[in-house]
Order: sequence, then C-alpha cells, then structure tokens
Amino acid sequence: MNVNVTYIEHSGFLLEWEEAYWLFDYYKGDLPDFDGKKRLLVFVSHRHDDHFNPEIFNLYKKHSNIRYFISSDIKLDDNNMSKYGITKELASLIQIVKPNQEYLPNNTDDIVINTLKSTDIGVAFLIKYKGKTIYHAGDLNLWVWKGEDKQFNNNMRAIFIKEIDKLNNVNIDLAFAPLDPRQEEWYGLGIDELLSRAKINYLFPMHFWQQPKIIKKFKKEREDKQLTAKIIDIEHKGQIFNIDI
Repeated sequence: MNVNVTYIEHSGFLLEWEEAYWLFDYYKGDLPDFDGKKRLLVFVSHRHDDHFNPEIFNLYKKHSNIRYFISSDIKLDDNNMSKYGITKELASLIQIVKPNQEYLPNNTDDIVINTLKSTDIGVAFLIKYKGKTIYHAGDLNLWVWKGEDKQFNNNMRAIFIKEIDKLNNVNIDLAFAPLDPRQEEWYGLGIDELLSRAKINYLFPMHFWQQPKIIKKFKKEREDKQLTAKIIDIEHKGQIFNIDI
C-alpha cells in the first residue's frame, strides 16, 4: 500500500492515499490543489496555535468531500462557529473527538479512529485504515523540563507512561511524534519510550521548531540501539516522501 507524506510545517502533515487525503494539525504552510474525487479528512489534535488554524474550515469551500475530526478542547460554540464561518451544513461534517474513545465515521470506508489522552491538552490519533495503522501524537509526549522541579517531571513521566503503555506491542505502519529541541538533552525521551513499546515501521519526527538537524542527532546518538523503526530525515517544509507500507 502506497502513501505520499508531505511535511507541511511543525506537526502538520498531509497524507495522500489512493482514495483519500488526510491533513494533520495544519496551522500554516502551503497546501496542494486537492483532487476533488478524493475524500479529505482533517484532523486537529488540540487548540494550540501551532496545531490549529481556523482557516482549515475554508477548505470546505473548495473541497466539499471533506470531514473534520476536531479535539473537544476546541470550543465550537455559536460565537466561534460564526467567527470561523461554520455554516450548519459544514457543522454536519465535523466530528468532535474526546480522549480514549473510538469513532467509526459514517460514509468513510475502512477507517477506525481511536484517541489517546495528551499529556498536554487534546488527543493523539491512532487510526486503522485498510489494514494499516497510523499514529499522530499531537502533543502527547514526555514533557520533562530542566526548569521544572523533580515532582513535576516524575508526575509527567508517570502520566505519559500510563498513556503510552496502551501502545504496547501495537503494530504501527506510520508514526508522527514530537522531537522537541527545547527539552535539551531530554528531547528524545518521548520517542524512546514510544519505540520501546510499539512496533513501528516508519517514524516521522515533528514539533522540532524548524531545527530538522535534531533528527540526525537523535539517530546518531542511538546508532548502537539498532532501532527497527526507520526514522525519516526531514530536511525542509514541503518535502514529500513516497512510502510503501
């Protein structure tokens, strides 16, 4: 099964399958002209400005064959729906998702969407599609910081491990997970824990704040671990990867 993966920016990725597009956590960057024959699924993990841009609702104007899966921390009350230009017709295409739930979208073939609870806010997505499994972490990560006290970091680790343990021995074909240089020497701990649990074929680091060189650093520092997952080297925005899974 083949998929084109486009790195848009930060945690934003576009996956193009034979019959569908999936857009994750878009907040800025160039998007292609979508083939109107393909369904477009838009996923938003949480409300942070670097993961959510209300401009995604304008995609409906050019691509009516669309569905949205929006984390419940993004408030779509009457005021915000008016502000974002969400009509009743568009609202009917929006599925609000909560942590630790399963969704079977209507009129969307062969897809099951499961969510995990982020260690920040919102959700991570674990999606089964035509026999394949795709994971987008959103901000589910081991957010430990040198500036925080020991109790905070210990609590964070416990919360993260409890959630990520749900992926023990799960076969994941494509994974997208944070590799954040702001965490200094602890930048790779979250991915380390993920790789020690899930059986991942391809992993795309994200959330690296325009510092893609940190991916090569991560790989070099773990050369002796003989990782089974292929860690994808992202070099620039708009880069396209053709992946067989």
